[in-house]
Amino acid sequence: MSALALLTALLASVGETDNSRLAVIRTPADFTLTTQDGKPFRLSSLRGKVVLVSFVFTTCNGTCPATTHRMVLAQQALAKAGLLDKVHLVSITLDPARDKPAALREYMRLYDIDAKHWTFLTGSPQQIDKVLSEWGMWVRPTANGQLDHPSRVFLLDGRGRLREIYDLQFFRPRWVCEDVQLLLNDDASAKHR
Repeated sequence: MSALALLTALLASVGETDNSRLAVIRTPADFTLTTQDGKPFRLSSLRGKVVLVSFVFTTCNGTCPATTHRMVLAQQALAKAGLLDKVHLVSITLDPARDKPAALREYMRLYDIDAKHWTFLTGSPQQIDKVLSEWGMWVRPTANGQLDHPSRVFLLDGRGRLREIYDLQFFRPRWVCEDVQLLLNDDASAKHR
């Protein structure tokens, strides 16, 4: 038996293979941060839901408004498709020094974001640095007081596994709905095995 066949058989025996076009990339470490309401929030509390995770900061004049706007459009598309109750959106600040819970609440108000399906998170600089590192994100101060960072949105399945990383060019509401539906179908078929 070849090494690849052996690995595939081993993974199948422990239930880690999916016949999905959305491969399992990895499982990010769990974390606890602080919500826009000042309450602790643990990522693992969302197990069972598909999760979209973005990284933004409220004083950004670059890509963060576009990322948030696209997340709003994705949320609307998910609601229209009847999928929103099975999905949760999370936005983590890149600027914990300025983005305290009150700033996050104001940012949500500007975009008319309902906290029922979308949580904004902050924490200490050390907590945020640890999360950024775990998610392969980075942030650098620029000369004009802004922050340079990649614009990515991460898609987690109901088991907390990373299944897709979108950049803004490929973060389209229709595609997000298709990917979410695929993950929900995968979860449903896994339960029937």
